[in-house]
Amino acid sequence: MTTEALKSAPITDLDATPFLAITAGEGAPAGSKTVSAYLIPSGSMAAGSTYRLIRLKSSVRLKHLFFESQAQGAGKFNLSAYYSDSTNDGTAAANQGVIVPTTGDQFWASDIDCASAVASFDAINESGNNPPANRNKELWDALGLASDPGGFIDVVAVVHTTAITTGGGQISVTAHYD
Repeated sequence: MTTEALKSAPITDLDATPFLAITAGEGAPAGSKTVSAYLIPSGSMAAGSTYRLIRLKSSVRLKHLFFESQAQGAGKFNLSAYYSDSTNDGTAAANQGVIVPTTGDQFWASDIDCASAVASFDAINESGNNPPANRNKELWDALGLASDPGGFIDVVAVVHTTAITTGGGQISVTAHYD
């Protein structure tokens, strides 16, 4: 069996001659931003119910997406990508409020069981649809779109397969992005 020693693109750039300083973009030392939000689903909510939690510009590079929930009695959520439903944030009218086609459903997470409390965890690739290589891509590119549609993308918790029974518990997401 062999061993290997691989270097990421930012490390290779730092090792280059002449030295390639990282000043912006992927792997750069600039500070990340954070946004978080929560809401409280009502009881007896059926599959297909949607909860828009945070809104991200289509050009951000999403590094982490933490999810947590208080006990809902029953219920499973997907974390999906929808275009913003705002009419004044630059999201194209034809896209407003719809799920990002092809990849948006369950993009970050699928069937998170919230019958009992769910401790905060990084759901960025719980579904397997958003591999590590996507962390340095702009969100539109990570979603597999051919070009930047402009505007914003919402992180939406969608009740999936199992309806919420008692509800009343908070669900939240926190995103770290460049």
